[in-house]
Amino acid sequence: MNYYGMWILMFIAGFLWLVLTRREANAGLMFLWGLEFEPAPVDFVFFGSWLKRIIKGDVKWSNNPLFYLLFVYILLNLVQIPLSISLQRAGFFALVTVYTISFAFYFSGYIKDYDTWNEVKRFYLIAVIISAMVLAVMILLLYLQGRLGRPAGFFKDPNVAGAFISTGALFAMTRILFGKREEIGKYLLMFLFLLISVVLTFSRGSFLNLLSGIGVIGLISIFVRRSKRFFIVLSIAVVIGLISVPFLLETFRQSFRFRGLQWYDIYGRAMAWRAGIEMLKNYPLGVGPGQFEIYSIDYQKSVGGPMLRLTPSAHSLYLRVLTENGLLGFGIFLVGLSVAIVFGIFELFRSLKSNEAKFQDIAWLLSSLVGILVQSFVIDTLHWRHFWIILGFMFGLVKLKNKTS
Repeated sequence: MNYYGMWILMFIAGFLWLVLTRREANAGLMFLWGLEFEPAPVDFVFFGSWLKRIIKGDVKWSNNPLFYLLFVYILLNLVQIPLSISLQRAGFFALVTVYTISFAFYFSGYIKDYDTWNEVKRFYLIAVIISAMVLAVMILLLYLQGRLGRPAGFFKDPNVAGAFISTGALFAMTRILFGKREEIGKYLLMFLFLLISVVLTFSRGSFLNLLSGIGVIGLISIFVRRSKRFFIVLSIAVVIGLISVPFLLETFRQSFRFRGLQWYDIYGRAMAWRAGIEMLKNYPLGVGPGQFEIYSIDYQKSVGGPMLRLTPSAHSLYLRVLTENGLLGFGIFLVGLSVAIVFGIFELFRSLKSNEAKFQDIAWLLSSLVGILVQSFVIDTLHWRHFWIILGFMFGLVKLKNKTS
């Protein structure tokens, strides 16, 4: 497949969208499914979008305490650059961190009314659907060619592809449970399609993400007395899962991933985590942005033993922040995420009786955010674009008044 040709076409389309329209953010969201290359076309679009807003003097974001904490966390990363061993890597990593977190700032200010919110939501979900369709086509081609593997769509990593598609599945579930009765069939089909797409990534982390989000929606459904509908949908999903998942795992010979801990988990991922803990003991103030990969190798060698499989990656958002930004940075980051969850829950209850559509959207965003945060225990999600977009979506929506959308 000609990825380069696709990349060029996406870049041209994004550039024209950016220049010729006032809805430049839609182009970025629309192309979230095309992240095979770095930088991706979406990155050029959002860089241009920020530049356009700065020139127009339209640089605003939510006044929520979360954004003050994120701003302090960004400053801490920049301050730590000259204190790092590899200045080049530290500078690059810190700038990528600033860029990805800026999505939360961008969308919290970009969403000024319900029309804008419904528009960006639609383009985000279009990208999710395209990702799932591409992934399904790729798995079909693998099957027809007699090849094995884990399709990632146009993402670099199936773990990221699965997590991105999971947010769409959670959207569909909120509509099934809290939406109109006549739309249940449509969203049930959407949920099942996206559920199977997540399965096709064979990503344990994405399964954990999706199940955590479903758990949050289940709790909300019990609170609002929609538990009957929830358990019906859950039962349908379980039945389809019991039929399809074993078949797909065996067909593509991926069942070994779900038979307990793998050699890589024990002598790779776990050793990286153990190395991170040892690093923290020696560097409680942190080693600087992007430095985990440099420091952890020697630590892994010292604790790993003869079966060690060196894996420089932190494999955990929280471990990366803790070791690179220290106890102070980790505290700021953790308080910020806690603030996000608390405000999301508060807005969920506040909109329950006054704005049903907003309630459904907050339930979706909150469940998606929790799913990502749970997956972040075993995956480094710091630079996931859709993580910070979801956060920006939620706080852009939170600041809108509770009127009928």
